[in-house]
Amino acid sequence: MSAARHVSVSPGAAHLPPEVLRLLDTWLPQQRWYPVPAEGVTHEPWLTVTFPGVADVVVALLRLAGPGLAAGSDSLVIQVPLVLTPTAEPEADTAETEAAGLIGTVTTASGTATVHDGGAHPTAWHAYLATALPEACEPADCAEMAGARRISGEQSNTSVMLPALSAHGGRGGMLKILRTVALGPHPDVVIPEALTRAGWDGVPRYLGAVPLPVPDDLDAEPLAHLAVLSELVTDATDGFELACAYASRDEDFGERAAELGAVVAQLHAVLLEALGPGPGLEPASFMGVLRRRAAEAFADVPDLAPHRAGVAALFDAVSDRLSAVVERTGGLVPLQSIHGDLHLGQALYSPGGWKVLDFEGEPQRPVAERVAPDLPLRDVAGLLRSLDYAAAVGQATDPHWAGHAQISFLEGYREAHEGAVPATSGSELSVATAELLLRALVLDKALYEVVYEFRHRPAWMHIPLTAVERVLAS
Repeated sequence: MSAARHVSVSPGAAHLPPEVLRLLDTWLPQQRWYPVPAEGVTHEPWLTVTFPGVADVVVALLRLAGPGLAAGSDSLVIQVPLVLTPTAEPEADTAETEAAGLIGTVTTASGTATVHDGGAHPTAWHAYLATALPEACEPADCAEMAGARRISGEQSNTSVMLPALSAHGGRGGMLKILRTVALGPHPDVVIPEALTRAGWDGVPRYLGAVPLPVPDDLDAEPLAHLAVLSELVTDATDGFELACAYASRDEDFGERAAELGAVVAQLHAVLLEALGPGPGLEPASFMGVLRRRAAEAFADVPDLAPHRAGVAALFDAVSDRLSAVVERTGGLVPLQSIHGDLHLGQALYSPGGWKVLDFEGEPQRPVAERVAPDLPLRDVAGLLRSLDYAAAVGQATDPHWAGHAQISFLEGYREAHEGAVPATSGSELSVATAELLLRALVLDKALYEVVYEFRHRPAWMHIPLTAVERVLAS
């Protein structure tokens, strides 16, 4: 790990002609990583970032403004890296220019400029790499860029595989450009760095990051992070794709699930040791968040209406149980740093075992919720739900496939804690209380999924909706 170079930060739309901004207004809503429905949304330049010695790359940080969106310092900010090159004639619409992220051409007072999406352009990749890992390379055509390619299919960020990265011992790297920029140290930087410093190998090794410095105060904590660089996990399979493949063959996933359970238990133990315990869980506040999320789900999805009473009853039972624990012990259930959005797609399986990645938290949650200390049970619930999805998407015909995989995962998690229930280390939760709380968190996750599918993939909404019914019936 090495210290990153400093990028240059300017206010507003410095270095960006208004013609480029107008081009982005049309292009941005079409991108998979664009975080909100586009209707009524405008893009307000906040900051512009440039890289030392790289004239063609300009990063626009744009605040999104519109109905229902926060304003001012709470605004949603997106990162748009651009490669701007002067050209005498507009480029042809060829496969080569499309591969390099051609957005379009504009005519400015300085002439015609070609605009590329930096997330798809090697010049921008090099700028981020040389800033996060200065010893990697200097010239723009350095060997570390050989074979670099963007990962397809991502919905929240842009990741670039760097198989030739050799500055840290010959292993490749993975560069993630964070498309939504949250103020403050980013959890996908802070947590992998802490885990790497602790020597835990269950996460791709952290190599560096691109911080957004406070203008005129380079020694201050960064305003945010723009990108993170980690070690490439070779010969790896996406965990969700792996589970779906097993499900499609009705092949027992129990061994892989148990191994993952043990890795997740290790993750929680190392996080607790590396970052320390958080505050105690306050039952009223904790349940208030669950109830608010449920109310929002009911307001968004009419199909959930028949389950309103069942959800309220389960949450009332959990609230009473947690209050009794606090009253009996005189203390609070301790919280800690967790993954926050753990599912099979956030894990890679390779010959070396499971690796956990992507510590951003649930993208639809407010940033403050995503980074706050929480119960490790939240991560456990996320994996249980993901195994259910794998059974459905993989079209398992064995009705017990998901249940067996879930039980195996829990057993692997518990055994790694030497028989303890999946709850925060040192808590006063009994087995019965932990299991009830886990039910509530599985329900909370399923409600979140119902809303997501209702908005984005209606054909899949039956998967989490069935889970809601199953949790309330158990």
